[in-house]
Amino acid sequence: MSIQTRTPSPDSLATRAKVAVVVPATNTIVQPEMEAMRPPGVTNHVTRMRLPPRPYDDQAAYKRALETEKGELEEALELVLLCEPHVVAHGHSIHSFRGDGAQALAEEQRLEKLCGIPFITPSRAVLAGLEAIGKPKRIAILTPYWPPADEMIAAFFTACGYEVVATHGLKSTGPTAVARFTADQIMQGFEAANHPKAEALIHVGTNLPVSAMTPAIEHRLGKPLIGVNVATYWLALRRLGIKDPLPGMGLLAEKY
Repeated sequence: MSIQTRTPSPDSLATRAKVAVVVPATNTIVQPEMEAMRPPGVTNHVTRMRLPPRPYDDQAAYKRALETEKGELEEALELVLLCEPHVVAHGHSIHSFRGDGAQALAEEQRLEKLCGIPFITPSRAVLAGLEAIGKPKRIAILTPYWPPADEMIAAFFTACGYEVVATHGLKSTGPTAVARFTADQIMQGFEAANHPKAEALIHVGTNLPVSAMTPAIEHRLGKPLIGVNVATYWLALRRLGIKDPLPGMGLLAEKY
């Protein structure tokens, strides 16, 4: 699919930048979380993409879907690019963790060529976040997913040179159910993932409401947390040269 690219333009409210945000049709967390991170002079513009259902009650089919499913990303981009944004932040994470770092880079480059502007994929954003805080080697990962997805994500980080010492999936029973995990359940999930050898915590799964909890999680467990939504929006801004701290969003967003 070819998309007509447009020259990014500021406006009366977006005096610094417009951020296009692409989310799955079922996602209710990315939009408010990224709006909470938005600095002055930046505006966010959300578009939604359809995704096929992933059958959590059939793990073999679930694994096949992870490897082959394709959503309507290009169609969503075709709509949002009409508002002439400066960068795209992709609020759908699992597809970006297929394969290894080279595959993730190739997909980012493909999407940037398609859009004509910087395109931030969640896996690449998390890797950039880890680099920014000093590249701790041993990581523990929390997701809302089931074992096949957790295994795919762990394999990605292993291929990128990290030692995954623990993963913990919350086993959500569907995409909208992810957003219904409570703060207590999320904290318990991080505690379950918090292996003694872990030097940093990772969150994957954009519909899991982690971002505003980041300082509390880091304080309680004594380790930095690179959350997928924080990292994606943080990198979108940094790619545009916007260096504002993002208060209340943890070490990465506030210090780097």
